[in-house]
Amino acid sequence: MKLPPTGHSFKNPDLLARAMTHPSARTAPGPTGDNQQLEFLGDAILQAALSDLLIEKHPTSSEGELTAMRASLANRHTLSELGRELGLAPFLRVGTDAAREKIHESTGALADVWEAILGAIFLDSGYENARSWAEKVYGERLAQAKRLAEQANPKGQLQELLQSRNQPVPVYELLESVGPDHEKTFTVRVLLAEKEIGRGSGRSRKSAESIAAQHALSQIG
Repeated sequence: MKLPPTGHSFKNPDLLARAMTHPSARTAPGPTGDNQQLEFLGDAILQAALSDLLIEKHPTSSEGELTAMRASLANRHTLSELGRELGLAPFLRVGTDAAREKIHESTGALADVWEAILGAIFLDSGYENARSWAEKVYGERLAQAKRLAEQANPKGQLQELLQSRNQPVPVYELLESVGPDHEKTFTVRVLLAEKEIGRGSGRSRKSAESIAAQHALSQIG
């Protein structure tokens, strides 16, 4: 199996091979034959690494601002862009039917494999190396995270994604607003067919809705 150049030298190349194996190409019984568990682990490592890196690069930002920045960097669209920049698609091992449908080029598969590689790096050489790899791959996006989060239209992106899947329009529900009038914090959840798919908090209802939409995109993208 030909493996992609990731910028990390694996002590255990089998971890990278597993990260590059889509569930449709599973060759061993159970979840250890594909990248699903590595993607699950990578998602957790990514949240920690981005939180760490964003606090370092934006030390005066509020929790709400940091949350919005992290959500904009961790959503499926950004992760798939990172996967394309690394040239992962040709190396992603998929099943015959999935290959015909070009699953290896899809947003979801590329986002998953990117997170799986991060999980593999963590298992291969620990958190600090995984954090450093993420920092290198994200590059200038980390310094520009505040501007990117402000420019993003997560509510529009979410609605467009759901419409493309013939799903209903998302509904935003205010859960609470706490604090004095000049410094309230709003918490909102976004519902799809009465099921919660994202949640966010911000200094305005509009900000909270955007963060909830970003969270939803990172979950279902």
